[in-house]
Amino acid sequence: MGGGHRPFRCFLDVGLTRTTTGNRVFAVMKGAVDGGLEVPHNMKRLIGYDSDSQQHSPETLRHYLYGGHVADYMKHLMEEDEEKYKTHFARFIKEGVTADGLEQMYKDAHAKIREDPSFTKKAPREDIKKKRWNRKKLTLKQRRDRVRQKKEAYLRKLQQEAA
Repeated sequence: MGGGHRPFRCFLDVGLTRTTTGNRVFAVMKGAVDGGLEVPHNMKRLIGYDSDSQQHSPETLRHYLYGGHVADYMKHLMEEDEEKYKTHFARFIKEGVTADGLEQMYKDAHAKIREDPSFTKKAPREDIKKKRWNRKKLTLKQRRDRVRQKKEAYLRKLQQEAA
């Protein structure tokens, strides 16, 4: 940005996020700064900062923003352990995303966000059946009927023992 004033100053509230160097929250902050917001920050927290030379490498940050580290891991797993690759990246394989196409996938996503940045809530999927771990509550009629059945079963058991 130029030397002029920015629209307004804002502060990064990380909440409960761990503020370790290289955390994603700092990439978000860098995007806000590049977008024109004034966020007080230190470049040391961003990926690509070299503490020896005290320089920031935007190429390294770009590599991480476009999923280059994930692509490197995908390539590594393909060479080392094919089964682990298939389990870790099953959705990527299903969608046809390869290590070489990962950067393009992120570029397309960024382009779609720039086209229409408004949030649109998706309808819940019908094909997913939710698991219930607890029993459904019974109605009063169902509870009374259950108690009646237990009483009848107990009385039958007593009659069989007596006979």
